[in-house]
Amino acid sequence: MGLLYPGALVFFALVPALVLAYLARERPSRVTVSSVLAFRALRGFRRERFGGWPRLDWMFFAEVLILSLVVLAMASPFIWKRSSPLAVVIDNSAAMQALTPSGKTRFDIAREKLDAELSAENGGGEISVYTTAPQPRRVAPPFITLTEARLALRRIKPTDAPNDQTTLENFLSNLASEARVAKVIFAGANALAAPVPARIHPIAVGDAVVNAAIGSFTLRREVLGAEALHASLTIANFSPETRTLDLVVTGDGKEVAHAREALGVRETATLEFPKIPPARIYQAKLAPDDALALDNVAYATAGSVKNVSILFIGPTPADADGLNSIPGVAVTAKSPDSYSPDELGNYDLAIFEYATPKELPAVNTMLVMPPPGDPVFGLTVTPTAKVEIAGWHTTDTLTDSVNFRLLSLRGGEYFGTHPWMSQVVGGDGGALLLKGERGAHRFVATGFNPFPYLGRRNLPMSILTLNAISYLAGLGSTSSGYRTGQPWLVPAGVDRVILPSGKKKVAHPGTLFTDVSEQGVYELVGPGDARTPRAVNLADLTESDLSSSPLLKVETPNSASAAAPVMEKSSLSDYLLFAIIALTALEALIVYRRRRIVEAAP
Repeated sequence: MGLLYPGALVFFALVPALVLAYLARERPSRVTVSSVLAFRALRGFRRERFGGWPRLDWMFFAEVLILSLVVLAMASPFIWKRSSPLAVVIDNSAAMQALTPSGKTRFDIAREKLDAELSAENGGGEISVYTTAPQPRRVAPPFITLTEARLALRRIKPTDAPNDQTTLENFLSNLASEARVAKVIFAGANALAAPVPARIHPIAVGDAVVNAAIGSFTLRREVLGAEALHASLTIANFSPETRTLDLVVTGDGKEVAHAREALGVRETATLEFPKIPPARIYQAKLAPDDALALDNVAYATAGSVKNVSILFIGPTPADADGLNSIPGVAVTAKSPDSYSPDELGNYDLAIFEYATPKELPAVNTMLVMPPPGDPVFGLTVTPTAKVEIAGWHTTDTLTDSVNFRLLSLRGGEYFGTHPWMSQVVGGDGGALLLKGERGAHRFVATGFNPFPYLGRRNLPMSILTLNAISYLAGLGSTSSGYRTGQPWLVPAGVDRVILPSGKKKVAHPGTLFTDVSEQGVYELVGPGDARTPRAVNLADLTESDLSSSPLLKVETPNSASAAAPVMEKSSLSDYLLFAIIALTALEALIVYRRRRIVEAAP
């Protein structure tokens, strides 16, 4: 037994003050009265004196006891008692949705085994319930009862996100080392590698299941200006025999591509569809159906190759008109006087014609013939009446397929050596085309004006312009797309997100959106209810490999920690408070009844 706040015992000094209060007693006096009524009337003139022996009746001892209990409660006494709190961890990752030969999912089997394990514990100890995906977390209040734990387990559903194996291993290791936990029951698809910590009781439900899966589904625009898109899909066969798989790709509900592929044992293949027609939402479906329906479907959206939005700032906004004729490009033109730096967050890239920004832009930027004396980029500019191209990098993205000998350039300017932008095209008087990266953004500067965009009427310059915009917009590369369980930044202008389930979530631009545990198409909603679809897929062939689940390597805590019994402090303050209330109520009741008896006496 001990005290959390032993300093509170100093308040026992109040007990002598209670004795002093009882030293004040009533002085007896002789009064001659003619009747009892007069005697009662004179009771108000009684006087008190201090001194003599205190009249210590039962109320004094009751009040001393109450005061002592209050002081003890302030000191917070406790006793040590042996405890056996449980930590229940259930795997709710995507792989737990797989159907087993019994017709039940892995998750259902894990929940049944956990329920039986908890029943075997005879309901003793307190229970904490955790899930594993997309990150381990507690899903119920800490230290609940057996009944409450069962209710919490029934409310849990498997997610479409995979486990982070390293994070899960660290989480289980920490639980196994936690002195507050006597036993950890883990039910999941992954077995634990030996040696298993003494406090962890694993329940493995990851028996081998035949499965085929779509690993990734990506779209890209090979060349800016092309309407057709390039689709790439990865499929895999996780079964002990060769299987023939059919893949159908639909765009806005209409079939746009189809393929049949025979895959050997544990073979993976990448299917390419170079030209699929544009659509808003694409869906890929793998047949035949198998144990895990989740990875037989994948989504992609035109949002991954959405129009490149350009903010064109220059004294002659009409120079930007020709860019609107390029498929995949949307242009907003403004004069330097009407432009605000805050607008850049709503565009993919900016073009400054005969102008420079007052601060380094937070988007990829193209500078067209910037004026001298620029303090932001520090460009050294030398105007010239006629630009002559002397050489260029033949393997650079900006010069790809450009016939510079056919370029007809008028006046312009040469650039001097720049500290972080390199020369791509040069002339006799210096650099004519620079590119570089700063602050995670791309920048291009030209000493000549490629605008207005004339298309086939000036093909070499049009190709150079398309190359520059493609470079700044990051076209031609294939991204891994968005995956379940991985948060992403909310784009500028988006104030809410509609999940595949239909639920609406408030979003704040520039912050991480974390509610990404569902596979499907998310609608990003902006001003005027404008919606941009975004596809989120499982896209994890390791998670789809149901024939072999990797072992979890959980560190074993030191033997002393593992063998030591779990002891916890049990506070006695609640009992003391109950006793204080009971004694106070009993005293008040007795005093009240005694008063009623005295008043009722004749």
